[in-house]
Amino acid sequence: MLLPKSGSSEGPTRIFFATDVHGSERCFKKFVNAGKYYHANVLILGGDVTGKMVVPIVEQPDGSFKSNFLGQEMICKHGQELADLETNIRNNGLYPYRTNPDQLEGLRQDKSKVTELFQRLMIERLQDWVKMAEERLRGTEIRMYVTGGNDDPVLIGSVLRGPFDHITNPEDSVVQLDEDHEMVSSGYSNMTPWKCPRDITEEELGAKIEVAVSQVKDFGNAIFNFHVPPKDSGLDTAPELDTSVDPPKPVAKGGKVIMFGAGSKAVRDAIEKYQPLMGLHGHIHEASGVTHIGRTLCANPGSEYGEGILRGIIINLAKDRVASYQLTQG
Repeated sequence: MLLPKSGSSEGPTRIFFATDVHGSERCFKKFVNAGKYYHANVLILGGDVTGKMVVPIVEQPDGSFKSNFLGQEMICKHGQELADLETNIRNNGLYPYRTNPDQLEGLRQDKSKVTELFQRLMIERLQDWVKMAEERLRGTEIRMYVTGGNDDPVLIGSVLRGPFDHITNPEDSVVQLDEDHEMVSSGYSNMTPWKCPRDITEEELGAKIEVAVSQVKDFGNAIFNFHVPPKDSGLDTAPELDTSVDPPKPVAKGGKVIMFGAGSKAVRDAIEKYQPLMGLHGHIHEASGVTHIGRTLCANPGSEYGEGILRGIIINLAKDRVASYQLTQG
């Protein structure tokens, strides 16, 4: 569907939605800039905000630095080479950490220190991102909504709580996007093989959704911002995994990987029951697309954060309908 040319804060609400940036600084910067670029007055980041791993950069006796990054041994000098390496690591969603051999050995001997370091670096980056977003959005009427996803520890909520001028954490609550449209959000997911921080049973997820949506006044103009997509919607198609091995590996039959719907039955049940205007989802990176469940338009823009590509969707809202939408990448 083609978008109209205009989309200011004085006209119809225009949303830019993206998800699953997984700590990629390049993708987050693109997301913040997307408001002005696409003339959107609402930015929504739908979860899995934080990165997955710390990358040690170890100082050597000769003053150089050594690191294993993306499966390759990297050796660089202090100065611009080191700065470039750290930038590349941040853009890939990982956390660079300068250290020395003795400190690294200490971390290897004490896993609790690794957890403490990881959480500290995660919080510091998110704090930097919030500060950056507030600065870049200053003087605009753009509002940004950021919630965690199943990969994100609950502790990031303290960073996103604010108060801020432009950023709101809408987790498990209903926010008013404009005069007509409400949004209810949840970053929790049905269980995955990785047992992520916000993985819960379908029964628990269904109960959380019921509590959250009980605050919605008008489902016909409501948006369900649920990180996990609805079961068997085409927005949740992923390889089936053999969880009897560690790490889990794709199941193949006849030389072909078996695919299945990894989404949530509780989310699908809620959409079928309440028929909101729209569902915004992520979680399954390779399942980019748009579909209908009854009257509800559901979207998953997908994710290519590791390549520094920001996938998203622009949505123009009108009362009682989605006026237009367009998937984006760049």
